[in-house]
Amino acid sequence: MVAFVGAQPPEGFDPDRQIDCHGALLMPGLVNAHTHSPLSLLRSGGEGLPLQNWLEQVIWPYEARHTAESCYWGALLNAAECIRSGITCVCDMYIHPQSVARAMSEAGLRALVTPTVTDALLEEIPNLLTQILHLREQWANHPLIRIGIAPHAVYTCGDRLLSAVAKLAERYDLPIHVHVSETAREQQDCLSQHGVTPLARLDSFGLITPHTLMAHCVWLSSSDIDLAAQRGATVVHCPRSNLKLGSGIAPAEDFLRAGISVALGTDSSASNNSQDILEEMRFASLLQKGTRGDPALLSPAQSLAMATSAAGPATGFSLGHLAIQEPADLILVSRREPHWQPGLNSQADLLYAASASDVVLTMVNGVILYENGVHNTIDMERLYRTLPRFHPSVM
Repeated sequence: MVAFVGAQPPEGFDPDRQIDCHGALLMPGLVNAHTHSPLSLLRSGGEGLPLQNWLEQVIWPYEARHTAESCYWGALLNAAECIRSGITCVCDMYIHPQSVARAMSEAGLRALVTPTVTDALLEEIPNLLTQILHLREQWANHPLIRIGIAPHAVYTCGDRLLSAVAKLAERYDLPIHVHVSETAREQQDCLSQHGVTPLARLDSFGLITPHTLMAHCVWLSSSDIDLAAQRGATVVHCPRSNLKLGSGIAPAEDFLRAGISVALGTDSSASNNSQDILEEMRFASLLQKGTRGDPALLSPAQSLAMATSAAGPATGFSLGHLAIQEPADLILVSRREPHWQPGLNSQADLLYAASASDVVLTMVNGVILYENGVHNTIDMERLYRTLPRFHPSVM
């Protein structure tokens, strides 16, 4: 926990160590509110494919070959990249969630681990929902790991599963993590098949709540936006992944104007190629300015909130605050490079000029995970030697 904030420590305060922060920016840690950590092993796979083809031809065949062990190493690689980029909390959606939780815990990251559930997975693992409850019990007292649940999307989950997930989430206080209206095809198919949008369909089962992270939301209708605002759900904006897969540009400005909390996510390294939230923040702001023709949109202050505190209410974590008795999740960003000079506006410099390589220290819960090029919780050489190598035919 943070003991004090300010230039002058209280009388009698005797720290174990003092760190010189001169020439650097001390700030809350960044939050990656939507990722699929083990897919770091498929970075740059399936280049040039639209989402549905990418899923069907690359991701799902690859996942069929995944094991608990390969998921662990992929998640650990992702954790290392996140820590190096100044991310102190991740919201992960994937299979083999025990492996993901183990990797995040060993790395020292704060993490909301949300096991993916689909009709196909339930056929393969009939007791999947029971396993998720056991996972929740196992990690219940961990200071950094929280378990949620992730109904993948309306096109992979039928009525029975969506209903079961909603009941489970309500009964056991599980945060919900779901893909919503990522593509125009998803939006149109749901309208054709069910007569409602994906968001309205999920809401009909009680899945859109203040504890719901809705990833992407590129194609939400105006009525969808009103509904999301009424329910108090959080949108996770993933601009670079949406651009790379040709899915479109989410109307983040409309979400904010409607009073919706908007967080930022990278999506996986297979659809984005990096876990750099500073870049995500920059793309989000520039895209809204450029598409709307208004340079005042998504200001540095708004963008910083999206990258730090916005996901907090949905995840159940206290995020984005450097204050006494708040978790000591913080980063130190060097301002010694030329692109930080002359330093007229530190928030604007962070948004438009900063690089992930400027991060020189990452701390979670008072523990320094990374400092000046050295990972303290991950043996990087062992990690590189041990990484499973997948070679899909499309790569």
